[in-house]
Amino acid sequence: MSAFLLILVLFLSPAQQNAASAKQLLAVRGEVVKIKAQSKGMLFITIRPSREFAEVTILARENDLVGNGVSREDGVDLLGLLADDSREDEIITAAELNEGDKVSVIYDPGQQNRLIEIYLR
Repeated sequence: MSAFLLILVLFLSPAQQNAASAKQLLAVRGEVVKIKAQSKGMLFITIRPSREFAEVTILARENDLVGNGVSREDGVDLLGLLADDSREDEIITAAELNEGDKVSVIYDPGQQNRLIEIYLR
């Protein structure tokens, strides 16, 4: 019986280690309320989600690319003349974000809220 338990423990141990090392990522969508330099090449970006959720501060590299969360249909914006934001068709970095921008962010809370992906809405 004790040999069976030992074999069972040996089979369970790697599975438990894999479960412990699995990443759990979080996401937030909201408005950029503050951007602060953390160190050379790094930024703290504070995001205020809508509704009653708490603000989240994430750690990002200045050169992290910001994707477009929403694309426009063809012909909706004639030659970009009617756009409110001139950055809409450009590829921008986290350093080029402005306070008031609406973003969606995926981050890793296990690594000091390190940015994984960010999208401008």
